[in-house]
Amino acid sequence: MILLTETKIITIIFLLSVFIFSCSKDDIIPEDKFTKIYIDILVAQDTLTDNSISNDSLKTLILQKYNVTDSIYTKTIEYYNYNPDKWENFFEGAIKQVQELKATKEQ
Repeated sequence: MILLTETKIITIIFLLSVFIFSCSKDDIIPEDKFTKIYIDILVAQDTLTDNSISNDSLKTLILQKYNVTDSIYTKTIEYYNYNPDKWENFFEGAIKQVQELKATKEQ
């Protein structure tokens, strides 16, 4: 039976955390591009009134438009979930862009 001391457990957790975060930072979508993708998905979902296309198909089409894979999109969501401050900044930027879009369409 292998006995792990508290120090070994902490070391293992630390190393795993470093590995997970180092991988995810390299594979996340830049915030400006992620904002555009997110807004496109929301707008498309709100605009389509019929059920001719599923939300998953819609997301797939938008991700293709931006040349992003579903796995990178998912990793980006996970990255933001681990960094709540990033979500706050993201949503502030997204709200600003949506307001700019609305102002442009009203002119």
